[in-house]
Amino acid sequence: MTRHCACRLIAATCVALCLNLAFVGVPAQAGTAYVDGISDQSLPSWDGDFHGSYFADIFHQAWVGSPPSHVTLARYVVQWDAVAESEKGKPEYLRRFESWLEDVAGIGLTPDLALTSYTGAYPSSPDEYQAQLEEILGRALRMGHPIRYLEAWNEPNNQGAESAANAAHFTNAADAICGQGYGCTTIAGNFEDSPGVAVYENKYIKNLNPIPTIWGVHPYYSVEEENETPFLDFREHLPHGGAGERIWFTEVAARKCSDFGGREVENGEEGQAQRANWLVNTLMRDVEPEHVFYYEFLLGERRQPSCQSEGSDSALYLPGGDSHALDYPRPAASYIWGGANALWGFPGDAFAVSAEQAALTGGV
Repeated sequence: MTRHCACRLIAATCVALCLNLAFVGVPAQAGTAYVDGISDQSLPSWDGDFHGSYFADIFHQAWVGSPPSHVTLARYVVQWDAVAESEKGKPEYLRRFESWLEDVAGIGLTPDLALTSYTGAYPSSPDEYQAQLEEILGRALRMGHPIRYLEAWNEPNNQGAESAANAAHFTNAADAICGQGYGCTTIAGNFEDSPGVAVYENKYIKNLNPIPTIWGVHPYYSVEEENETPFLDFREHLPHGGAGERIWFTEVAARKCSDFGGREVENGEEGQAQRANWLVNTLMRDVEPEHVFYYEFLLGERRQPSCQSEGSDSALYLPGGDSHALDYPRPAASYIWGGANALWGFPGDAFAVSAEQAALTGGV
């Protein structure tokens, strides 16, 4: 819940009490035991605008700035021909990407970029894909924020809707571009751990040249079912049976509701928290992924999570009710933060400031 304190400025004990709502965290566990990446398309529009957002401050202080920093990586899924779309008079994809890149660079996060199609138009060839990718990477380089990690195509066996062969050819092209002065490292795969992933994966690997050393996976099925089998099916079909491979969870979430397997399931707030707990304290501890990106933290424009809007029910925070009400965590947030259902808090801004008193905000 959100607390508001109104204190006399000369009453030191009251001020101290209000400020003690400041961040009280659970120590991060060693290695990859906590989520260290954010995958959130809404970040530039948190609370309407990232630069005036309460939550952006909270995120920067608690998740990024407080040592040891939890989140060090940020991921974005961009329209593959965003530059060409902009030149055709449709600048929104490029504008959103550049806003995101400025925002995450401004708080010191390392960018990871994935490509996809939101428009229903797909690359006609690896050459066309490569030309558009170079435009995007060039933009980032000229902005002074080069892309460090590159996923050639987002979730090709589901959201990305590409054949295994095409997805592999895009990965080959991305790997070649990264070696041409752009300074990026390619992350292969980025499959959802859905039924049939092994068949798709085998076809994909046959078309790779060379085979990258980092593999991405989206273990949504594993988390929803609280069962490691879908992830293990993915890992066992990697080169060498997954032995020695670097595995990243490039996107994952604990969902309040889902339609996995063609059936709609309402997990509720407790069910979302239960799955967040299982993600951190079972799956991540057992398989030790190198990095984990959570999708997502807060919806943009003060939108509420909804089971009726695909992919919007997994947010860790809910928007506040007005301009002085802080966004506040759902039960799942503390599991993602520190692995336990623990009380914690954060400071907000002061308002209605006068010579004698001010109202302070904080969440707990």
